[in-house]
Amino acid sequence: MALKFSTGVPNCREGRLNPIQSVDVAWMRDVATAAESLGFYSLWFNEFMQTEPRVAERFDNPPNYYDPLVTIGYLAALTRRIRFVTSTIVLPHHHPILLNRQVATLDALSNGRMTLGIGLGGALDEYRRQRGDLRAYNRGEMMDEFVQALRTLWSDRKASFSGRFAKFEDVETSPKPVQRPLPIFMAGEAEGVLRRVARWGEGWIDSHVLPDHLRELIAQIHRYMLETRGRTASMEIARQFYISLADSEEAAQANFRASLPNMKPGQAARRREGEANLIGTPDQIAKRLKDYTAAGVTEICAIFFSPNAAGAITQMDRFARDVIPAVA
Repeated sequence: MALKFSTGVPNCREGRLNPIQSVDVAWMRDVATAAESLGFYSLWFNEFMQTEPRVAERFDNPPNYYDPLVTIGYLAALTRRIRFVTSTIVLPHHHPILLNRQVATLDALSNGRMTLGIGLGGALDEYRRQRGDLRAYNRGEMMDEFVQALRTLWSDRKASFSGRFAKFEDVETSPKPVQRPLPIFMAGEAEGVLRRVARWGEGWIDSHVLPDHLRELIAQIHRYMLETRGRTASMEIARQFYISLADSEEAAQANFRASLPNMKPGQAARRREGEANLIGTPDQIAKRLKDYTAAGVTEICAIFFSPNAAGAITQMDRFARDVIPAVA
């Protein structure tokens, strides 16, 4: 499987990779068109329904969060080749009948360039705001049902499904996705996630696991695929990195700090256990990425810390020129 290199659109990344109140339509447009011209494989988008708690703790002002599906619709009209990956849609927030129509429409409008990346999400308060008492809901069961319901809606002319959280009969929706099947990627490392992606997915998304552990989890997915599908079909292993890239490590650190200014006193960017951030020179970053490709990663998504669009595009260009050839 050929190694792919992708990047991200900062639709929900203020306060995490970019300054608060900095991202606008022009930034997202310019990053998307530059990524296509530089040869990146896909653009990744994430989703928050409200200000992320970690961002609210660290900044006085709220971030701009642009809906990923609406943003993809806009950028699909401005591009011709590059793919779109939601990394990730919080699937239990989205009823499968509505999400089926939105994603199938985007796949048709983009001529088959959609990948639906899904996850459970982290903030329980978001579920309580939408669904009330969370005790009545099991998000893992919702994920299992919603994935099956989407597959049914995308394949059957008159779709029926009966579950605890999704139930419908003879639902007829068109257009169907251009891709058969439309790829579904799943994020997370819990055993339930690995079993789910092995059974129903085309790809797995990780954002922090170190190479040795990553190798173990990939092997686990392949074992579950053998159990559920009777074979180890092809599976994309997509690893996301947050990167600050410059000629020197000092300059890369300075760019990292400039990308998250105006934090509240005593606040700092929290680092999750594992490895999410890569800060350094092209040689340093390429060397580290090789460890992940050796572990089995098939797609690297490089998302850049930057105070503005120009800084992000400069790093994208440098990554395409100096990092990709050294890793591929």
